[in-house]
Amino acid sequence: MSNWDAIKCQIEENGDISSFSMTELRDAAGKEKLGVNVRAKISKTLAGLGLGHIPKELPTYQHESVRLYKRGTTVGDFMETVLTPGEPHDRKIREQLSESSAKHIEIIEAIRELVAE
Repeated sequence: MSNWDAIKCQIEENGDISSFSMTELRDAAGKEKLGVNVRAKISKTLAGLGLGHIPKELPTYQHESVRLYKRGTTVGDFMETVLTPGEPHDRKIREQLSESSAKHIEIIEAIRELVAE
């Protein structure tokens, strides 16, 4: 993985979220070291591509992983909600998790009915 287009493509192919090493991001930026200015440039480049990253402050160690996600997608919106403290976001997370749990319960019940037949 040596360029930004390939990184963005991999994220899109993996459901709008994927992890990369800082080495991969450094190489995509065409740099040799991960100084403060290089990390800031990487962060701005990612933002320009519509990508967010976790952690918010990119690591200095080249072998550390960073999770990238596509903003404006279901996954991206969820990540932004999780990363932004506050009661409205807490409520949204609780709602999404309870909806997800309800769907899982429905699926399990449907499977039980099929197995019982």
